[in-house]
Amino acid sequence: MIHKTGVENWTETCLARADRRAVGHIIFAVVAFGGVLMIHWLWLTVLAVPVALELAAPGLRHFFQRRGTLQLIERFPFRPVSVSFVPGRRIGRQAYLKVHDSEKNLRLPELPERARVLVRHTGRVWIAGPDERGRLVAMTRGLAFLVRGRVVDR
Repeated sequence: MIHKTGVENWTETCLARADRRAVGHIIFAVVAFGGVLMIHWLWLTVLAVPVALELAAPGLRHFFQRRGTLQLIERFPFRPVSVSFVPGRRIGRQAYLKVHDSEKNLRLPELPERARVLVRHTGRVWIAGPDERGRLVAMTRGLAFLVRGRVVDR
């Protein structure tokens, strides 16, 4: 029996939480679209299609990128990096993080408010990667959150 390290156990916890969150997004979108279909108004159904796709997008993105996420986690060990938020670069749930001792920033497409508070408080995220195309996986300690990101120029 192979014993797993604490980081491996935490990674599995974060990935399982991300899977559940993605399924929740998809189910919510399907239920919302189903509710609109029950009204039987054609014009409302036509308008509901893009809304349902927007609601399901985070979940669909997660499942389309899951294999790549697992490959990054297998190729690169997680390591802690000191970060701070780039002022004025917040767009919705997207986050830009300045990596200390580096000329690059991290762009995370989704960072919920609880994770923002944790990162702001600790000043640290754990990353696996980046690969040759600048893709990475970021996770937080203390809050089961894992997301794909990218290295971008400042």
